[in-house]
Amino acid sequence: MPVDAPTPPEGEKEGTAFSDSVRSLVKRLQEKWIHLSTGSVNRKVFGAAMVIGTMTLGIKVISLLKESFVAAAFGTGSDYDAFIVALLVPATIVGILSGSLNAALIPTYIEIREQENSEAAQRLYTTILMWNTILLVALILVMAFTARLWLPIIASGFDPPKLALAQNLLYWSLPIVILTGFSTTWGALLNAGEKFALVAIAPAFQPLAIILGLGLFHRSMGIYSLLGGTVLGVLLETMLLGVALARRGHSLIPRWHGVTSAFRKVRAQYGACIAAAFMVSGMGLVDQAFASTLGPRSNSALSYGSKLVGLVLSLGATAIATAILPQLSRMVALKNWNGIRHFLRFYASVILAVTVPATLILIGMSTFLVRVMYQHGSFSSQDTSLVVKVQIFYLLRIPFSTCLVLVTRTLTALRANHFLLVMSFGSFTLNAVLDYLFIQKFGIAGITLSTSACSVVILLCLGTAMYRLLDRRSKEEAV
Repeated sequence: MPVDAPTPPEGEKEGTAFSDSVRSLVKRLQEKWIHLSTGSVNRKVFGAAMVIGTMTLGIKVISLLKESFVAAAFGTGSDYDAFIVALLVPATIVGILSGSLNAALIPTYIEIREQENSEAAQRLYTTILMWNTILLVALILVMAFTARLWLPIIASGFDPPKLALAQNLLYWSLPIVILTGFSTTWGALLNAGEKFALVAIAPAFQPLAIILGLGLFHRSMGIYSLLGGTVLGVLLETMLLGVALARRGHSLIPRWHGVTSAFRKVRAQYGACIAAAFMVSGMGLVDQAFASTLGPRSNSALSYGSKLVGLVLSLGATAIATAILPQLSRMVALKNWNGIRHFLRFYASVILAVTVPATLILIGMSTFLVRVMYQHGSFSSQDTSLVVKVQIFYLLRIPFSTCLVLVTRTLTALRANHFLLVMSFGSFTLNAVLDYLFIQKFGIAGITLSTSACSVVILLCLGTAMYRLLDRRSKEEAV
């Protein structure tokens, strides 16, 4: 006679049912995500932006924790002032290269890959990597040999010991520039293949390394523990992106394949992007130069006051900028001008609907947030009061800067970066004038008010130029 299978215990039945329910829920969520993030251009951009934003959120939470460690260790003291000014020029170059190379390389790389083949696109990439490496080495040498000339201008309010510390920190920070040159190029190539997640999460190494450096070496090395952690974090980020790119079959070695037409396109756009980004980033140099004339604590307060805005813009503007460029580049290649207009209207409406209420909430919570993030250890209640004033004026730029991403990325996809260059010269001058005027009334907080005012002017001017260009391209196509 057949033997009946033993009946599972009641508890085992319940456990199996629960496990099946969880697997079913996960499967439904995966299917829903695939539906939301694939298909139309808007869905692809949404999916990419969500991935980048989620990864960036995790990184920025770690970064805020890192800032809490920094605030506890150094407060708004002279050592941290010196550190900020020392890394100002290397960080500015890093910011210029990061945005400029992505903007210049991705449209042409995608065009060559789609219209020719992957081998031609690979030759373009390795040539750009070689060219970028030579440029960075030259910049490092120029910075090192001329630091005694330009650093005292930026740090005009520093006494001799503080200036000497800033200069020494600058020399030790220069490897960051060359490392970032490689990681930026490798990250741009991964983004061109729509591999956004790894590029978005790689910067997590920097705050983690800084926390580690402060925890282990702050008492013995002081401000140099912060610098060491920064360099280590950039090195680990570069290594991670390099390994990921190599696994996808790309070479990590720079090679020169001659001055091709594709190289000329990238070089022309790269030059315009660098010039434009330099003028915009130069606003940061001017801001810190003005801050250094206002006495101790000013450079530190300006830095702390920008962190929350940096978090919000990274979650929104940076995620959108990274996600939309490949899609805009494809629409431009297809000459889908009406699609671009619809795309811009849709995302501008979404951005304003989200950022305006968020900005008002953050302004209302500004004091609470600064106290929670910074007010402990060497960071006093007086420091909190100063940083809150700086932060509130800086928060005003969030809606305008986020919308500006749509405009600048569209101009980049249209290969019209000369508009960015022209506007950058104007905004640089305007920012310097407003810095001088506003600090007379608002002190250090006037610098961030100037930055927010410049964001409004840039958005209005470039937005007008972009729509006129789209109209002209559409009419030319209709003829």
